Amino acid sequence: MATLESPLVRVERGSLQPKIIGLYQQLFKEGAKAPETDGFWVEFFILKANPSAFSVILEGFSAEDLLQMQGIAQTVFTRGVRSLSDSNPAIVANAMDTLTILIREILAKQFTSSEVITVLVGLDRVDREFMEFVDALERIMRTGSTKLRIAALRATLSTVCCTYKTSLINFFIQRDLFPVLVQIIYDDATTSHTFEAFVLLGVLSNYDKLEAYNPYQTRLADFVDESVMQKIVVAIGRICKEAREEYIAVADDAADGFSLESMFSSYSGLARRAKSALLQQDPQMTANSALAQLPPLSATILLATSNFVQANKFFSQVLIETKTVAQEETPFGSYLSLSSYLLQHQHRSERHACYARLAMLVHRILVEDPVAMQKLVSIECRSSMRLCRQRQPCLPFVKGERFLIEGILDTLIGAVDHNMKRALDVPMYILAIGTIQRIISQLKRLRIRLKYHWSELWKSIFSFLRFITVSSEHLRGIQGMSILIDDTIRVLVLAFSAGEAFLSGAADYDDLFYKLIETGQLLTKLSTVYDMPREHSSIGTLISISEHYHNLIKERSMFSSGHLSSEQVSDIIKSGYDTLSISAQQGIDYWDRYRESDERVFLKRIGWVAVVDAQELLGRKLLPNVDTSNAIVTNGNGIYVGNGSEH
Repeated sequence: MATLESPLVRVERGSLQPKIIGLYQQLFKEGAKAPETDGFWVEFFILKANPSAFSVILEGFSAEDLLQMQGIAQTVFTRGVRSLSDSNPAIVANAMDTLTILIREILAKQFTSSEVITVLVGLDRVDREFMEFVDALERIMRTGSTKLRIAALRATLSTVCCTYKTSLINFFIQRDLFPVLVQIIYDDATTSHTFEAFVLLGVLSNYDKLEAYNPYQTRLADFVDESVMQKIVVAIGRICKEAREEYIAVADDAADGFSLESMFSSYSGLARRAKSALLQQDPQMTANSALAQLPPLSATILLATSNFVQANKFFSQVLIETKTVAQEETPFGSYLSLSSYLLQHQHRSERHACYARLAMLVHRILVEDPVAMQKLVSIECRSSMRLCRQRQPCLPFVKGERFLIEGILDTLIGAVDHNMKRALDVPMYILAIGTIQRIISQLKRLRIRLKYHWSELWKSIFSFLRFITVSSEHLRGIQGMSILIDDTIRVLVLAFSAGEAFLSGAADYDDLFYKLIETGQLLTKLSTVYDMPREHSSIGTLISISEHYHNLIKERSMFSSGHLSSEQVSDIIKSGYDTLSISAQQGIDYWDRYRESDERVFLKRIGWVAVVDAQELLGRKLLPNVDTSNAIVTNGNGIYVGNGSEH
């Protein structure tokens, strides 16, 4: 008699999977042909898309495989674009998900630009069908439901990033998306996605802008809507603040002291995820490893910020002036804060260095503009700023609100102090020193005597001169070193010749001379090892000042027993002014204005870095949500503006 199987016994029936996955597999298999019946495609796009499963299937094919399956890929693309016009929101959403993954995975293969077009849409139909795709995305961003508008925004950002190095991006350049992106930023229903819209605007405006006409550059230059600008500035400030917190999570550098023991006291974000494993390792190595992974991917917003500042002086003013109520740190204060962390750690990776240089370029552009410079030294625009103190030596901690120009100077000092190495980043130092020169020159012209810890600046510059003197054997052959040295010396000559116009008082001026006297024979050694002529030159002027005071000190020492005290040296400095003659250097306080063409290579490199980071954010679904709909902001005069409910 046969044994009956108990109905209680579990029988494996095989795992169930969503039907859409079966359709993906049915489509993309060897020898398959694209179905021609409308019924298949109605079902395909009405089923909820499974982006992760679709991505895995496409990843399994080589570039050669996809070339063989071009008919299927083209049909999916064409049918998907048609579905973007469907009246059913679910079908539209599924079509966008499908097209986004299809484009991303095809572009990830090692295809030439023409091969990409061949696989995706076909060379003979690309103009018509891809433009239809771009038009559909624009229409959905403009007229769709809130959910669909955001989905279309992300699909557009993903596609633009994927096609950045192909000719397909030109369809997005030709189709003016600026108005719809501004509308997304402005509308309360979508303003929390200002980050994505602004990053997309940055990528589009950066593309090929120095080789061909870019309409987004013109749009940025002509834009005057202050309320939209303020929403963007608030978003920039919040993103910068969150990015700074990633650094603090690795090593809390609060003013009350920083130590390796406190390094993990407030772990969050990236550090928290690996805390248990990291604590078993050496703390310093752990911190270095974590810091090397920074800045976070959201730093991609710095590209759009730089493009807007370069193109639009009014935006620069709004960036500086905007304040959020009940926040001591203004958005630009947060920007300076992140800049300080970027610049102190810029040596850790090429990516780090790119974002640090981009932040510093914004500093330079702002201080070169007389109107922006006025606001950087305005009482109304002051802000508190948490500046990086993660590496020794640290600058004096200043509590409360400060002039924004002080924050810029502090970040530049940090850049000079913490990146000295044999493989010196000469372009970065030229930019940092050049920006310092511009600040001093502007302060002189404006006759603004800034109360600032100038002693720290002179200490930093003389330390740098000492470093390049000692390391001359390794640095002498680096391109641009002669320019860097000359620029550094010119800063000091400018300070000695015009100190009374921008230093806060006699004590600061005396300290400058004291710092020079302390250097001893440094300048003479510097001029010797780098073969610098002394006649009618900046280095010759400094050496003559130094020799003047050393002769006075030598004379006084003949009538004193032992070494002179610091008070006696100070007396000599004051008395030596009467007999000191500083030869005026022609054009010592003049400089060339910033030109984007001078940064052509760098701007291409940072453009790609920002695109890769934006792609990574989309792929990992880590896009930050920055709600500016209820942000009450004020301009530099304290007048409430924006869409806040309280006025």
